[in-house]
Amino acid sequence: MLGPALVMALALAAATPSRAGDLPAPVEAAIREQRQACAPEKAEIRPGFIARKDVNGDGIEDVILDYGAFACGGDATYFCGSAGCTMQVFASTKGGYAKVLDENVRSLDFKHVKGRPAMLLGLHGNACGKAGIEPCGTTLYWTGTRHPSR
Repeated sequence: MLGPALVMALALAAATPSRAGDLPAPVEAAIREQRQACAPEKAEIRPGFIARKDVNGDGIEDVILDYGAFACGGDATYFCGSAGCTMQVFASTKGGYAKVLDENVRSLDFKHVKGRPAMLLGLHGNACGKAGIEPCGTTLYWTGTRHPSR
């Protein structure tokens, strides 16, 4: 069985890598905000932090940020804990890009479920009323403008 970190890494490896300089404004703002959270330590973006993949099925690449690859002062686990690492997903919309996910997850996968684009989240057990170590997950379906909350 694959561990959550490996599942997340495989899902993100399938997405196209990107550089920070060519990102939509809301994504740049989110990265700036997290850099400020690191202050006075130096923030370091490591390989795998930024990925592009069409997650909502509109044919336009969306942006996925994996804070497991964002180090503060050399600490690669600054944005991680027992609930996983912070992940942010910005989906293209008619008005630009919208943040559709911003939470700690143990795994994140993008699939079509019941004919609709979906995000499959692996979560800390207490998100499902269980012990933290117990498996827990949810599926968020694309509604056309956002992935609805659980």
